[in-house]
Amino acid sequence: MRALLGIDAGTSAVTTVAYDTDGDVLAAATETQSVTHPEPGWAEQEMRGVWNRVADTIERVVAALDEDVEIAGIGVTGQGDGCWLIDGDGEPVRNAVLWSDSRAAPIIEAWQNDGTMDALVSACGSPVYPGMTLPVLAWLDEHEPEALERATTAFSCKDWLVAELTGVQGTDYTEATVPFLDRETRQFNPTVFESASISEHRVLVPEIRSGTDVVGTVAGDAASRTGLPEGTPVVAGAIDVAASAVGAGAVEPGDGVVSLGTSLFTQTITESPGVGDRGIGMAFGIGDRWTTAIGSNAGTPSLEWVCEEILEDDEIEVLEPIAASAPAGSEGVLFLPYLSSTGERGPFTDPTARAGFVGLEPGHDRSHVVRSVYEGLSLAVRDCLEHLPEAPNRVFLTGGGSRSSFWCDLLTDCLGVELLVPEAEYPAAKGAATLLAVGLEIEPSLEQADSRLGEIAQRYRPDGDVAATYDELYDHYRRTRRDMQPIWERRAALGRVLGHDSDSVATR
Repeated sequence: MRALLGIDAGTSAVTTVAYDTDGDVLAAATETQSVTHPEPGWAEQEMRGVWNRVADTIERVVAALDEDVEIAGIGVTGQGDGCWLIDGDGEPVRNAVLWSDSRAAPIIEAWQNDGTMDALVSACGSPVYPGMTLPVLAWLDEHEPEALERATTAFSCKDWLVAELTGVQGTDYTEATVPFLDRETRQFNPTVFESASISEHRVLVPEIRSGTDVVGTVAGDAASRTGLPEGTPVVAGAIDVAASAVGAGAVEPGDGVVSLGTSLFTQTITESPGVGDRGIGMAFGIGDRWTTAIGSNAGTPSLEWVCEEILEDDEIEVLEPIAASAPAGSEGVLFLPYLSSTGERGPFTDPTARAGFVGLEPGHDRSHVVRSVYEGLSLAVRDCLEHLPEAPNRVFLTGGGSRSSFWCDLLTDCLGVELLVPEAEYPAAKGAATLLAVGLEIEPSLEQADSRLGEIAQRYRPDGDVAATYDELYDHYRRTRRDMQPIWERRAALGRVLGHDSDSVATR
């Protein structure tokens, strides 16, 4: 039997999964990890610590496999963006600066004011945010120039892990697209470094490959550390956003993916980068395939808040029968789901945005309130999808919310498209293994690999009459959240006067 190893190095946990060539899980292991915050707004991880946790999960999976299982190869994905610097000996220069780090926010603000951001969007097709490699390099150039003097390569997380496994340095198209590639040619565009006034650091970008390319094999030190056979092939892999799409089953143009978790994350597969600057566009480097993603700060914490603060219960399952007893549209109660101290990031950016109920009347009860929260989250998903380059023909659901049949039924009516919940328990690791299967020519294409390795557990189809109700509600939602923006700004100003820390941070 041949095994395909998929590694997913997330921000809070790393997971290694061994699949057979039919996509069934043979063994899996997970290790949690933490983020350090040396200064307010900073987010870092110790690079060798991340490698050691990944190596531990690999070792456990290898030990769990039967003796007759041959490890055919390894695919890697992980948290994207950030800045993982190494020196000429392959050693970390400093702690990794993560995608969630905001130290470069003043640089982004300056770029927005002086036209640099427009130049970057024109080059790569997507806006740049503080945790991306380019603004972090600009920050390091100003504040830690000695670190850049020692650095020879700037990675993202999974590229660092591939280098540790193989000794080969590189990245893939999904990681490099924003902001290093020309959106039309998909070639490295050094002018982005000139725009950022750090042209001398363009040499830090490693070779760019397709995620299915075999970049090297497991080296001796990595084999000793993990128990992997020396010489095992390793492919370049992809950023976790793209890998999760593949693992969920979204590989064809017109496929969409929605993750219902702590935050709501949406993306759609297309044959071009699209137009406009909403969302982050990423080229797969496989034919003309792209994915464009928009993340919202709204998510399941809204459900947890209602459960704990209104119902005074800690079991979120109690919400569903209560919500189901109210009609679609919650008889006029609308919930704006911006329950984050950092406001909203997509499809609009407003650090002052806050959650709230609109339209409450004395005749409303808790069923209307609870259902409106599910509806508000679903409308936020639709708001993101409406701003992606193309409307999806079908949507694959991942995340904890996909296990709720009530929410899935409501969401399919709200979106007006078929929803598919894949069997895959670890979509990002599954996507890494799928890219591996294509790279090793076990499967001839992503489409055929997905057909063989992926299975659908549930399908949900919209009810036309209910969908029409949600069309009307979405129009109301969209207009209301736009009308709320000056109110949010006034609230933030009041918060600064009253000394509310969250408002001060959010509008800093």
